[in-house]
Amino acid sequence: MLYNFIYFMRIIHISDLHLCTSFKRSNIQKLKLLIKHISELDADHLVITGDISDNAREKDYLILRKILQAFNLFSSDKTTIIPGNHDIFGGVQTAQDVLNFTSKCTKIDYKKKVEVFMRHFAELYETAFYPGEDFFPFAKKIDNVLLVGLNTVDKYSKLRNPFASNGLVNKKQIESLKGILSEKTFQKQSKVILSHHHFYRNCDEAISPESKIWNKIEKFTMKLRGKKELLKIFKKADVKLVLHGHSHDFKSYERKGIHFLNAGGSLENGNNTKYKMFVIDILGDDILIEKITAGKEEKPNKTMPSFQPEPAACLQ
Repeated sequence: MLYNFIYFMRIIHISDLHLCTSFKRSNIQKLKLLIKHISELDADHLVITGDISDNAREKDYLILRKILQAFNLFSSDKTTIIPGNHDIFGGVQTAQDVLNFTSKCTKIDYKKKVEVFMRHFAELYETAFYPGEDFFPFAKKIDNVLLVGLNTVDKYSKLRNPFASNGLVNKKQIESLKGILSEKTFQKQSKVILSHHHFYRNCDEAISPESKIWNKIEKFTMKLRGKKELLKIFKKADVKLVLHGHSHDFKSYERKGIHFLNAGGSLENGNNTKYKMFVIDILGDDILIEKITAGKEEKPNKTMPSFQPEPAACLQ
């Protein structure tokens, strides 16, 4: 199909930045290159679907703020962010962290952590619509697209969420989500859902961001509970696209006729210098998706970022 008209909106989707000055400085350097690249793509909006910080530290949020500000992307009409489980509970870097993680999680004030996250990015929600009393879900109308942000991070539980990596959209969010998606003023918008957690089938393997030992533990506890109900809600509301991260894959897949993009491998993808992003052009009822891999070559004398777009896919 040939497109000889202007698209309604171009969205850039990235996820799982895992910023950490102590253990993952390469992520910070890659992020600077990535955001610079994004600023040159003439995009309408940037979406980041969680895990901004690797260990729920406020100084990591400040790093992202400064980088977005440097490229004029730190505003509600330019960027939308949602939290991930690492933004609430942190993660592990050492063997000692693995042993102490459960104890750390029991001491975390979940509500306060969400508030801290939202406070650091308050400017990015100035044009958001909140149907309930809480931060989530929220809706943001940009041109002909409605972005709906969810908080899928489940509270810690020794039985239900022992490694603080499982997801859940609670009943209050579910009811507010139904209200947003049924709102008459939003019926003509192309609806895009923002989630941190993935919607893989139970037989699909999710890749953990940490060490091999932690990977074996966590890959069995990275589920989004209640995703069947969410899929029914999305289907009824004619949601065409869901953006997420969480598992450090970089792929697209379909469920119930809904297309999902996982940008969890944007920075943590097995290469210290490469970054990845989805470029999404929404053209009426059609969606054009392009995967882009770029970054520095792993050679001492090569400093210019390379550009290696993958073939575009058209969703109808």
